Amino acid sequence: MLGALLASNGGQIAALAAQANRIAALVGPGRVVLSCRHADSFVPGLLGAWLAGATVELLPNVQPATLDRVDADAAITHVLHDVAAMSARSTKAIYVPDVLAGPARDRIAHAPPVIAIQMTTSGTTERPRYVTKTLDQLLGELDVLARVFAPARCVLSTVPLSHLYGLLFGALLPVKLGARIVSHDALLPADLAAIIEREQVDLMISTPAHLRAMASATMPAGLRVISSGARMPADLHVALGERHGWHVTDIYGSTETGGIATRTSPHDAWTPLPGVHVQPTGERVAIESPWCPRIELDDRIELHTDGTFHHLGRSQELVKIAGKRAEARALEAAVLAVPGITDAAVFVHAAAGKEPRVAIAVVGTAERDAIHAAIRAQFDAVFVPKIVRAVDRIPRTDRGKVDTAALRALLGLDETTAHIPFERTAEGQFAARIPRDLVFVRGHFEAQPIVPGAVLVERLVWPIARRELAVRHLRGVHRVRFNKPVVPEQQLTVSVKRQTDRVAFEIKSDATLVASGHLLVE
Repeated sequence: MLGALLASNGGQIAALAAQANRIAALVGPGRVVLSCRHADSFVPGLLGAWLAGATVELLPNVQPATLDRVDADAAITHVLHDVAAMSARSTKAIYVPDVLAGPARDRIAHAPPVIAIQMTTSGTTERPRYVTKTLDQLLGELDVLARVFAPARCVLSTVPLSHLYGLLFGALLPVKLGARIVSHDALLPADLAAIIEREQVDLMISTPAHLRAMASATMPAGLRVISSGARMPADLHVALGERHGWHVTDIYGSTETGGIATRTSPHDAWTPLPGVHVQPTGERVAIESPWCPRIELDDRIELHTDGTFHHLGRSQELVKIAGKRAEARALEAAVLAVPGITDAAVFVHAAAGKEPRVAIAVVGTAERDAIHAAIRAQFDAVFVPKIVRAVDRIPRTDRGKVDTAALRALLGLDETTAHIPFERTAEGQFAARIPRDLVFVRGHFEAQPIVPGAVLVERLVWPIARRELAVRHLRGVHRVRFNKPVVPEQQLTVSVKRQTDRVAFEIKSDATLVASGHLLVE
């Protein structure tokens, strides 16, 4: 399948295939880290590593500590990069531009990797964690995308290619369509406009945060745009069409699931991609497709009889105060309607030992009373924010989502949580990551905090057992053993199995057994 991708679509792809072969001749099978900022290095590096039979790991960042981890990991054989200074940081570094400029090389044929990509989730609503994609999953999704989206001649992406959305739409889809990929460093709308005109770009891959900056700028007209990475506000979607004549297709998806659905108007329902099955399960939604085994997301939808659906928001975006609920984005919309406010972010501040309260960060000029009045006019008084802070900008990730950790740090708000998030990965199997700010680790060894065993049972195993096995009452615990300490930010796997009047459980970290025992249930 990979060979067919590189053998199609004429001279543009033939030149790319030759570049990929040069990379493949150097790296061989194994684990290869890809850390290229520019498309003209990233794409041949990625395809070359795959041709060599390597699994590719996309780094979440290139900070010194991250590179030190790479050097210390014996399983990682090479680091492909396009920042010359990185060669001094890592003994495994290969500077891709030099390889591409050098002579052609013969490579030894290797079978394509089964696991093609390792990457991290955004960590917007939970701690970032690793996600893997097989080559069959990626190429299978790519086949569907190529049928759904019209051909393009030249593609520009404002999204980092190291994220699944940028990887699929900004790198692999153009290869599949035989389109030229623009490699650039532009950030400002004026610079992007100049590149779009000069390169005759006819398809741009972007995010709402980037598109917001372009909406009021002078930009080329009539461009096709694909947007994802964060929710697209209706006013922005409409403004891009009215001001620039842009045709915007919004993508609903996630790193875990890949693409799920599309829509071309903010007022339309979402249409699942061919082969994607979407099913609401309470305040979550189950996704299943040829490129995604069944995964449940923390989203709420309204499913229609024709298979389309309306997205009602993330369950964790529900603001819950004093037993009442409101949508965070509805609160934000009310604040954005206040004259003088250009951006806003709503979150719940839950300091240890105090009742949760609404906090709002705003960009712009408006009186606190005007903000309070706008919310009080549409919502219960409990949602009137106790904390309103003006900031120069709302910190967002390079995927366009609000960076809640950076925002809290900017506002000087210390938060703790009593919740350990988990996600179902298979029948009776769950993945979890211990939050760094879990309230129960306070006071348990300041230098190296650990999670008390009782917390693992009460806040992790028991909620999983209730959800998976529909058990009601916990009568007690039996033969519980804690073999290894658990620390904040540790990734865990939890398995539960019903045994008549009890639930057997195991907690592991990688392959190491951390804890085990039985819950006595009714």
